[in-house]
Amino acid sequence: KVITTHIPQNLKWEKKYINKEIKNNFSYIYQAIKDRYEIVILPESTFPLPLNLYPNLIKKLQKLSKKIVIVTGALNYENKNFYNSTYVFQNGKFKIYNKHILVPFGEYIPISCCKKFLNKIFFDGAEDYIASDNFASYNIKNIKFLNAICYEATIEKLYQEKGKYIIAMSNNAWFRNSIEPTLQQLLIEYYSLKYNKYVYHSRNL
Repeated sequence: KVITTHIPQNLKWEKKYINKEIKNNFSYIYQAIKDRYEIVILPESTFPLPLNLYPNLIKKLQKLSKKIVIVTGALNYENKNFYNSTYVFQNGKFKIYNKHILVPFGEYIPISCCKKFLNKIFFDGAEDYIASDNFASYNIKNIKFLNAICYEATIEKLYQEKGKYIIAMSNNAWFRNSIEPTLQQLLIEYYSLKYNKYVYHSRNL
């Protein structure tokens, strides 16, 4: 089951709203289990926190993954770095797959001399995300899926990777009321047809 959510960007990262988001996420998972789906896919950063630092949430998701495979977006914090990541929970275990291609000026500042200054002005002093070295892939029920987080799903190089299926997740709320969501969808459709891929796209609109 591919989940679509509708969380405004101005609320998504608000501390007072996070508990509601988490509660909603578990509601989607419970409903997918009730409807007898084998997999549930949630959007990018749908858990708006470094999930690996919250053992109680991890344990709860691990327990549920014995009933359904859970693919969800969240932050990952390790070695003093933040990553935009996909978490895959299945059979009581989980693995983390970090984003490879980051959005310039959105997820990192490509101008080293002004990085701290620009992050302070535009991102309240937040640190840049760190990119992984390569595109990620994982197996679900012995089927290979390529991992795509937001911007990555519009990159042709991803579609040239081996594998027929792609799980994409994005938070489109930050470019709501623009042409970007339409452009994103058109590029996904174009490249999936060109390279004969199947894309399962979970979005926050």
